[in-house]
Amino acid sequence: MISTEQSNLLIQKINEYENIIIAKHVQPDWDAQGSAIGLKDIIENNFKNKNVYIVGSIINKKNESFEDESKLTDEIIKNSILITVDTGNFARVDFEYKELVKEIFKLDHHPDAEEYSQNKVVDDSAIACTQVITSWAMMNNFKLSLHGATHLYYGLITDSGRFLFEKTNAETFNVAKYLVECGVDIIKVYEDIYIRDFKVAKWLSYAFSKAVLVDNYPIAYILIDEEDYKNFDLLEWQYKLAQSTMANIKEINIWFIAYESKDDNLIKVSIRSRSYSINEVAALHNGGGHRLAAGAKLNNWSEIENIVKDLKKLVDNQL
Repeated sequence: MISTEQSNLLIQKINEYENIIIAKHVQPDWDAQGSAIGLKDIIENNFKNKNVYIVGSIINKKNESFEDESKLTDEIIKNSILITVDTGNFARVDFEYKELVKEIFKLDHHPDAEEYSQNKVVDDSAIACTQVITSWAMMNNFKLSLHGATHLYYGLITDSGRFLFEKTNAETFNVAKYLVECGVDIIKVYEDIYIRDFKVAKWLSYAFSKAVLVDNYPIAYILIDEEDYKNFDLLEWQYKLAQSTMANIKEINIWFIAYESKDDNLIKVSIRSRSYSINEVAALHNGGGHRLAAGAKLNNWSEIENIVKDLKKLVDNQL
Protein backbone atom coordinates (compact mmCIF):
# COMPACT_ATOMS: atom_id res chain seq x y z
CA MET A 1 0.00 0.00 0.00
CA ILE A 2 1.05 3.59 -0.50
CA SER A 3 2.11 5.67 2.46
CA THR A 4 0.25 8.63 3.95
CA GLU A 5 3.08 10.83 2.68
CA GLN A 6 2.61 9.56 -0.89
CA SER A 7 -1.16 10.00 -0.65
CA ASN A 8 -0.80 13.56 0.57
CA LEU A 9 1.66 14.37 -2.22
CA LEU A 10 -0.85 13.30 -4.87
CA ILE A 11 -3.60 15.32 -3.20
CA GLN A 12 -1.30 18.35 -2.99
CA LYS A 13 -0.47 18.18 -6.69
CA ILE A 14 -4.11 17.82 -7.71
CA ASN A 15 -4.98 20.85 -5.56
CA GLU A 16 -2.25 22.93 -7.22
CA TYR A 17 -3.68 22.67 -10.74
CA GLU A 18 -6.95 23.69 -12.34
CA ASN A 19 -6.25 21.59 -15.45
CA ILE A 20 -5.28 17.94 -15.11
CA ILE A 21 -4.44 15.65 -18.03
CA ILE A 22 -4.46 11.88 -17.48
CA ALA A 23 -2.47 9.73 -19.92
CA LYS A 24 -2.23 5.96 -20.27
CA HIS A 25 0.34 3.85 -22.09
CA VAL A 26 0.05 3.26 -25.83
CA GLN A 27 -2.21 0.36 -26.80
CA PRO A 28 -3.92 0.51 -23.40
CA ASP A 29 -5.17 -2.53 -21.54
CA TRP A 30 -8.07 -2.62 -19.09
CA ASP A 31 -5.84 -1.60 -16.17
CA ALA A 32 -4.53 1.48 -17.94
CA GLN A 33 -7.94 2.59 -19.14
CA GLY A 34 -9.66 1.71 -15.87
CA SER A 35 -7.03 3.68 -13.95
CA ALA A 36 -7.56 6.76 -16.12
CA ILE A 37 -11.35 6.68 -15.91
CA GLY A 38 -11.34 5.85 -12.20
CA LEU A 39 -8.86 8.62 -11.36
CA LYS A 40 -10.85 11.18 -13.35
CA ASP A 41 -14.01 10.12 -11.50
CA ILE A 42 -12.32 10.50 -8.10
CA ILE A 43 -10.92 13.95 -8.92
CA GLU A 44 -14.20 15.28 -10.31
CA ASN A 45 -16.21 14.01 -7.34
CA ASN A 46 -13.85 15.13 -4.58
CA PHE A 47 -11.93 18.22 -5.74
CA LYS A 48 -13.55 21.53 -6.63
CA ASN A 49 -13.04 23.50 -9.83
CA LYS A 50 -10.99 20.93 -11.73
CA ASN A 51 -10.92 20.33 -15.46
CA VAL A 52 -9.84 16.74 -16.07
CA TYR A 53 -8.93 15.39 -19.51
CA ILE A 54 -8.21 11.77 -20.44
CA VAL A 55 -6.05 11.50 -23.56
CA GLY A 56 -4.90 8.74 -25.85
CA SER A 57 -6.55 5.79 -27.55
CA ILE A 58 -9.52 3.77 -26.33
CA ILE A 59 -9.06 0.06 -25.69
CA ASN A 60 -10.35 -2.27 -28.40
CA LYS A 61 -11.38 0.61 -30.71
CA LYS A 62 -9.17 1.15 -33.72
CA ASN A 63 -8.08 4.76 -34.29
CA GLU A 64 -10.40 6.17 -31.63
CA SER A 65 -9.27 8.51 -28.85
CA PHE A 66 -10.99 9.94 -25.80
CA GLU A 67 -13.19 12.92 -26.63
CA ASP A 68 -11.46 14.95 -23.89
CA GLU A 69 -8.34 15.31 -26.04
CA SER A 70 -10.16 17.41 -28.63
CA LYS A 71 -10.93 20.00 -25.93
CA LEU A 72 -7.28 20.72 -25.19
CA THR A 73 -5.66 23.96 -26.34
CA ASP A 74 -2.01 25.01 -26.26
CA GLU A 75 -2.81 27.25 -23.30
CA ILE A 76 -4.42 24.44 -21.32
CA ILE A 77 -1.60 22.00 -22.05
CA LYS A 78 1.24 24.31 -20.99
CA ASN A 79 -0.51 25.08 -17.69
CA SER A 80 -1.50 21.49 -16.86
CA ILE A 81 -0.14 18.70 -14.74
CA LEU A 82 0.07 15.43 -16.64
CA ILE A 83 -0.66 12.38 -14.47
CA THR A 84 0.49 9.18 -16.15
CA VAL A 85 -1.11 5.91 -15.09
CA ASP A 86 0.18 2.36 -15.53
CA THR A 87 3.14 3.54 -17.63
CA GLY A 88 6.68 2.55 -16.71
CA ASN A 89 8.61 4.58 -19.27
CA PHE A 90 8.11 7.98 -20.89
CA ALA A 91 8.27 6.80 -24.50
CA ARG A 92 5.08 4.77 -23.99
CA VAL A 93 3.01 7.67 -22.64
CA ASP A 94 0.11 7.99 -25.09
CA PHE A 95 -0.01 11.77 -25.49
CA GLU A 96 1.53 13.65 -28.39
CA TYR A 97 2.18 16.83 -26.36
CA LYS A 98 3.51 15.19 -23.20
CA GLU A 99 6.70 17.25 -23.27
CA LEU A 100 4.79 20.55 -23.26
CA VAL A 101 2.96 20.22 -19.94
CA LYS A 102 4.02 22.16 -16.87
CA GLU A 103 4.60 19.13 -14.65
CA ILE A 104 4.44 15.33 -14.83
CA PHE A 105 3.27 13.05 -12.01
CA LYS A 106 3.63 9.28 -12.26
CA LEU A 107 1.00 6.99 -10.70
CA ASP A 108 1.86 3.35 -11.20
CA HIS A 109 2.48 -0.19 -9.99
CA HIS A 110 5.39 -0.99 -12.31
CA PRO A 111 8.93 -1.01 -10.93
CA ASP A 112 10.65 2.16 -12.16
CA ALA A 113 11.99 1.54 -15.66
CA GLU A 114 13.17 5.14 -15.82
CA GLU A 115 12.84 8.36 -13.86
CA TYR A 116 10.66 10.60 -16.01
CA SER A 117 8.75 12.53 -13.34
CA GLN A 118 9.88 14.59 -10.38
CA ASN A 119 6.95 13.42 -8.27
CA LYS A 120 5.31 10.02 -8.22
CA VAL A 121 3.27 7.45 -6.33
CA VAL A 122 4.44 3.93 -7.18
CA ASP A 123 3.44 0.76 -5.32
CA ASP A 124 5.11 -2.19 -7.03
CA SER A 125 3.57 -4.59 -4.52
CA ALA A 126 0.16 -3.98 -6.13
CA ILE A 127 -1.08 -6.32 -8.85
CA ALA A 128 -2.67 -3.44 -10.76
CA CYS A 129 -2.53 0.32 -11.05
CA THR A 130 -6.27 0.28 -10.39
CA GLN A 131 -5.47 -1.31 -7.03
CA VAL A 132 -3.16 1.61 -6.19
CA ILE A 133 -5.80 4.18 -7.15
CA THR A 134 -8.63 2.44 -5.31
CA SER A 135 -6.50 2.04 -2.18
CA TRP A 136 -5.75 5.77 -2.33
CA ALA A 137 -9.48 6.55 -2.61
CA MET A 138 -10.23 4.28 0.36
CA MET A 139 -7.50 5.87 2.50
CA ASN A 140 -9.10 9.28 2.01
CA ASN A 141 -12.77 8.28 2.06
CA PHE A 142 -13.23 9.77 -1.38
CA LYS A 143 -16.56 9.56 -3.18
CA LEU A 144 -16.57 7.14 -6.12
CA SER A 145 -19.38 6.75 -8.63
CA LEU A 146 -20.58 3.42 -9.98
CA HIS A 147 -19.08 4.33 -13.36
CA GLY A 148 -15.65 4.95 -11.85
CA ALA A 149 -15.81 1.87 -9.61
CA THR A 150 -16.75 -0.37 -12.52
CA HIS A 151 -13.80 0.74 -14.62
CA LEU A 152 -11.44 0.30 -11.68
CA TYR A 153 -12.78 -3.25 -11.31
CA TYR A 154 -12.14 -3.92 -15.02
CA GLY A 155 -8.46 -3.19 -14.42
CA LEU A 156 -8.24 -5.11 -11.16
CA ILE A 157 -9.81 -8.29 -12.52
CA THR A 158 -7.74 -8.38 -15.72
CA ASP A 159 -4.32 -7.49 -14.31
CA SER A 160 -4.78 -10.05 -11.52
CA GLY A 161 -5.91 -12.74 -13.96
CA ARG A 162 -9.17 -13.10 -12.05
CA PHE A 163 -7.18 -13.10 -8.79
CA LEU A 164 -4.93 -15.99 -9.91
CA PHE A 165 -1.62 -14.20 -10.56
CA GLU A 166 1.27 -14.30 -8.11
CA LYS A 167 1.17 -10.68 -6.88
CA THR A 168 -2.49 -10.89 -5.90
CA ASN A 169 -2.48 -10.06 -2.18
CA ALA A 170 -4.83 -9.29 0.70
CA GLU A 171 -5.14 -5.66 -0.39
CA THR A 172 -6.29 -6.82 -3.84
CA PHE A 173 -9.28 -8.56 -2.26
CA ASN A 174 -9.86 -5.63 0.09
CA VAL A 175 -10.03 -3.30 -2.91
CA ALA A 176 -12.31 -5.70 -4.80
CA LYS A 177 -14.66 -5.85 -1.79
CA TYR A 178 -14.81 -2.05 -1.67
CA LEU A 179 -15.58 -1.75 -5.39
CA VAL A 180 -18.35 -4.34 -5.18
CA GLU A 181 -19.79 -2.41 -2.23
CA CYS A 182 -19.85 0.62 -4.55
CA GLY A 183 -22.33 -1.34 -6.66
CA VAL A 184 -20.16 -2.97 -9.32
CA ASP A 185 -22.04 -5.72 -11.16
CA ILE A 186 -19.31 -8.37 -11.31
CA ILE A 187 -21.32 -10.64 -13.63
CA LYS A 188 -21.64 -7.86 -16.21
CA VAL A 189 -17.93 -7.04 -15.89
CA TYR A 190 -17.00 -10.67 -16.57
CA GLU A 191 -19.36 -10.81 -19.54
CA ASP A 192 -17.96 -7.56 -20.99
CA ILE A 193 -14.42 -8.88 -20.82
CA TYR A 194 -14.64 -12.63 -21.35
CA ILE A 195 -17.64 -13.29 -23.64
CA ARG A 196 -16.19 -13.76 -27.14
CA ASP A 197 -17.40 -13.43 -30.70
CA PHE A 198 -17.62 -16.64 -32.71
CA LYS A 199 -14.85 -15.49 -35.07
CA VAL A 200 -12.54 -14.87 -32.09
CA ALA A 201 -13.25 -18.36 -30.73
CA LYS A 202 -12.35 -19.80 -34.15
CA TRP A 203 -9.12 -17.79 -34.15
CA LEU A 204 -8.13 -19.05 -30.71
CA SER A 205 -8.72 -22.65 -31.72
CA TYR A 206 -6.61 -22.18 -34.83
CA ALA A 207 -3.92 -20.23 -32.98
CA PHE A 208 -3.40 -23.01 -30.46
CA SER A 209 -2.91 -25.45 -33.31
CA LYS A 210 0.12 -23.33 -34.25
CA ALA A 211 1.67 -23.55 -30.77
CA VAL A 212 5.23 -24.86 -30.60
CA LEU A 213 6.42 -26.69 -27.48
CA VAL A 214 10.21 -26.42 -27.14
CA ASP A 215 11.88 -29.83 -26.81
CA ASN A 216 12.87 -30.68 -23.22
CA TYR A 217 11.81 -27.25 -21.90
CA PRO A 218 8.54 -25.91 -20.37
CA ILE A 219 8.44 -23.21 -23.06
CA ALA A 220 5.82 -22.71 -25.77
CA TYR A 221 5.10 -20.00 -28.30
CA ILE A 222 2.80 -18.95 -31.12
CA LEU A 223 3.99 -16.85 -34.07
CA ILE A 224 1.27 -14.75 -35.68
CA ASP A 225 2.22 -14.02 -39.27
CA GLU A 226 0.87 -12.10 -42.27
CA GLU A 227 -1.15 -15.08 -43.45
CA ASP A 228 -3.07 -15.08 -40.17
CA TYR A 229 -3.98 -11.43 -40.67
CA LYS A 230 -5.34 -12.27 -44.13
CA ASN A 231 -7.40 -15.25 -42.95
CA PHE A 232 -8.96 -13.64 -39.87
CA ASP A 233 -10.53 -10.19 -39.89
CA LEU A 234 -9.61 -9.17 -36.34
CA LEU A 235 -8.12 -6.24 -34.44
CA GLU A 236 -4.63 -6.47 -33.00
CA TRP A 237 -5.85 -6.95 -29.43
CA GLN A 238 -7.99 -9.89 -30.58
CA TYR A 239 -5.02 -11.62 -32.19
CA LYS A 240 -3.15 -11.18 -28.90
CA LEU A 241 -5.80 -13.24 -27.08
CA ALA A 242 -4.01 -16.28 -28.52
CA GLN A 243 -1.60 -16.00 -25.62
CA SER A 244 -4.27 -17.23 -23.20
CA THR A 245 -4.55 -20.56 -25.02
CA MET A 246 -1.16 -21.63 -23.65
CA ALA A 247 -1.89 -20.75 -20.02
CA ASN A 248 -2.72 -23.32 -17.35
CA ILE A 249 -1.13 -26.23 -19.20
CA LYS A 250 0.97 -28.62 -17.13
CA GLU A 251 3.86 -28.86 -19.59
CA ILE A 252 4.12 -25.11 -20.12
CA ASN A 253 5.59 -22.69 -17.57
CA ILE A 254 6.75 -19.97 -19.98
CA TRP A 255 4.78 -18.96 -23.04
CA PHE A 256 4.81 -16.13 -25.54
CA ILE A 257 3.22 -14.82 -28.70
CA ALA A 258 4.98 -12.79 -31.37
CA TYR A 259 3.27 -10.70 -34.03
CA GLU A 260 4.03 -7.87 -36.43
CA SER A 261 2.41 -4.68 -35.18
CA LYS A 262 0.71 -2.61 -37.86
CA ASP A 263 1.48 0.55 -35.87
CA ASP A 264 5.26 0.51 -36.10
CA ASN A 265 6.18 -2.60 -38.16
CA LEU A 266 8.12 -4.06 -35.23
CA ILE A 267 7.78 -7.66 -34.09
CA LYS A 268 6.15 -7.46 -30.67
CA VAL A 269 6.58 -10.26 -28.17
CA SER A 270 4.33 -10.76 -25.15
CA ILE A 271 5.72 -13.20 -22.57
CA ARG A 272 4.09 -14.84 -19.55
CA SER A 273 5.21 -17.33 -16.92
CA ARG A 274 3.91 -19.03 -13.80
CA SER A 275 7.18 -18.80 -11.89
CA TYR A 276 10.21 -17.61 -13.93
CA SER A 277 11.45 -14.00 -13.92
CA ILE A 278 10.85 -13.42 -17.62
CA ASN A 279 11.37 -9.65 -17.39
CA GLU A 280 15.10 -10.44 -17.27
CA VAL A 281 14.85 -11.89 -20.77
CA ALA A 282 12.56 -9.12 -22.01
CA ALA A 283 15.11 -6.53 -20.88
CA LEU A 284 17.67 -8.12 -23.21
CA HIS A 285 15.37 -7.59 -26.19
CA ASN A 286 14.25 -3.96 -26.07
CA GLY A 287 11.58 -4.59 -23.46
CA GLY A 288 10.76 -5.13 -19.82
CA GLY A 289 7.81 -5.46 -17.47
CA HIS A 290 6.80 -7.48 -14.45
CA ARG A 291 8.45 -10.66 -13.22
CA LEU A 292 5.74 -12.92 -14.66
CA ALA A 293 4.37 -10.66 -17.41
CA ALA A 294 6.67 -8.84 -19.79
CA GLY A 295 7.11 -7.75 -23.38
CA ALA A 296 9.83 -7.16 -25.95
CA LYS A 297 10.27 -5.62 -29.40
CA LEU A 298 12.25 -7.19 -32.22
CA ASN A 299 13.33 -5.79 -35.57
CA ASN A 300 12.73 -9.00 -37.52
CA TRP A 301 11.48 -12.56 -37.19
CA SER A 302 14.97 -14.06 -37.11
CA GLU A 303 15.43 -12.68 -33.58
CA ILE A 304 12.76 -15.05 -32.22
CA GLU A 305 15.44 -17.73 -32.01
CA ASN A 306 17.42 -15.51 -29.63
CA ILE A 307 14.39 -15.06 -27.37
CA VAL A 308 13.95 -18.84 -27.18
CA LYS A 309 17.68 -19.33 -26.43
CA ASP A 310 17.57 -16.79 -23.60
CA LEU A 311 14.42 -18.34 -22.12
CA LYS A 312 16.20 -21.70 -22.13
CA LYS A 313 19.12 -20.10 -20.28
CA LEU A 314 16.66 -18.69 -17.76
CA VAL A 315 15.22 -22.15 -17.10
CA ASP A 316 18.76 -23.58 -16.80
CA ASN A 317 19.83 -20.77 -14.40
CA GLN A 318 22.50 -19.70 -16.90
CA LEU A 319 21.16 -16.28 -17.87
